[in-house]
Amino acid sequence: MNETEYIVCPRCKQEVFKEAIVCPFCKFGILAYVNGDIDKNGDAVKKLNKKK
Repeated sequence: MNETEYIVCPRCKQEVFKEAIVCPFCKFGILAYVNGDIDKNGDAVKKLNKKK
């Protein structure tokens, strides 16, 4: 039996598949949120690239 991971959508608080691209209930970008590209409000997260 294949075990699927779920997360709670930070916007609508519904349980959705972790691999989902968008929440089917509120269209929040779950994949971008899990990857750290956006925060729980849907705002872009600035990533700092430090080159030495």
